[in-house]
Amino acid sequence: MRYLKEKPFGCFSHTQNKLICSANGFLILFLSGIFFLTFLLFVINNHCVANGVVLDSIGVTSSGRGGTNIAHSDNGVLIHDNPAALICMPPGKLLDVSGEFIYPDIHYEDDYGADNSKHEVFVLPSFSFVYKRSEDSRFAFGAGIFAPAGFGTEYRLDHFMTRNTVAGDSPVSFGNQIYRSEASLIKLLASTSFKVNEKLSLGFSAGPSVQKMALEMPYTFQTGSLAGVSALAEMDTRSSFGFAYTAGVQYKITENTVVGLAYVSESRSTLKGDASLYLPDTAPESPLFSNKQAKYDMESEFEWPRSIGIGISHKLATSHRFSSDVLWFDWASAFDSLDIKLTNGDNAEFNTALGNKLKDSFPIDWSNSFAFRFGYEYFVMGSSDNIIRVGYIYNENPVSREAQVPMLPGNVQNNFSVGYSHTWNQWEFDLASQYAFSEKDAVTTSDILGGDFNNSSLDMKLYLLFLGAKYRF
Repeated sequence: MRYLKEKPFGCFSHTQNKLICSANGFLILFLSGIFFLTFLLFVINNHCVANGVVLDSIGVTSSGRGGTNIAHSDNGVLIHDNPAALICMPPGKLLDVSGEFIYPDIHYEDDYGADNSKHEVFVLPSFSFVYKRSEDSRFAFGAGIFAPAGFGTEYRLDHFMTRNTVAGDSPVSFGNQIYRSEASLIKLLASTSFKVNEKLSLGFSAGPSVQKMALEMPYTFQTGSLAGVSALAEMDTRSSFGFAYTAGVQYKITENTVVGLAYVSESRSTLKGDASLYLPDTAPESPLFSNKQAKYDMESEFEWPRSIGIGISHKLATSHRFSSDVLWFDWASAFDSLDIKLTNGDNAEFNTALGNKLKDSFPIDWSNSFAFRFGYEYFVMGSSDNIIRVGYIYNENPVSREAQVPMLPGNVQNNFSVGYSHTWNQWEFDLASQYAFSEKDAVTTSDILGGDFNNSSLDMKLYLLFLGAKYRF
């Protein structure tokens, strides 16, 4: 590689040129293979779990230091977190690949029983590639695929609700049923970073987002003429595309102190798929119909929140680096309600009685919140060959207790992390782990119509393992 840098491409012999072209072709094929393999794993893995919904960190490096990343320039995930950092990286090419292994432990209970969400290990891969031509370059470029948000739960719970009738309140039970939810967000981003001067850099990343959602539960309509009517519902959307971007700034106050600012856009998409409704025999409306099942085309507008973050990193002497990020999430705009539209029903009896279009708005009512992230790194012997990391994250809870449901697990308030990196030649091997937990959230009287979630509580723990490798060339 040193010889290649010293001698222009056109000065090589024909045989050397063929070897270089072959090597470059292999590199492109290799990178493309990793990219599409990562994307395939995302597609196959239908479940995503986060700190409730938005991950506290992506990638191994930032995960080990408490998710702090906005004022750093040492990993490919900055394509998503703050693309202004790319031009601040060493010259050359960086390949950053990682996998996150997430084991959630979510417990729900109410007056009629309790259950833990189905125990599974979720694997979320990520991939990024960064290119900076030389130390004097004014531009750097990157591309990556990330899964910054999602959730997945599955319980078996005893259903019980109160149906308001002319004769008074009537108890209704569908027995032991599945309560299941899945949602995922994947971003494919291309990025560029520009050095304004020796202290200031700007960056922008943009690309398609891919979203998917599924829901299965005894569903009680919340609005309109069907308010209070319950049925067993199953909804499953196809992958839908939206658009996402990140804009960022980094400013070097001194050689050892950097501040950063980043805006991550909302990811909005119109989800389309299929839905089915079934009226059990215990439903008050069941005797009115001979055909108790219907299939519909489903449509729902779904949005993941935007965020604004500010960060600072400071290196003390040669062995210590401290960093902190503060982020604000716009949950109030994104998670206000889940609006559902059902059309083209195949049950003539339902269509005659209920109409050809069913609409509902399921309340979520989350509030805006802040996340506070703190990280420390120890450079063993003052060298970046071995780095030890620790961190802590505190998340404000945005969940409205009155609208809390077990299918949307909310945020974990506390997250402790550790990490380690070892560099060997052009390779860097990274390891991190996080333990996150929430306080028990209790609901007395739920705002969800029907009373299915009255006198309930929810608490959650997450165990996370991050493995990754970087290759610089």
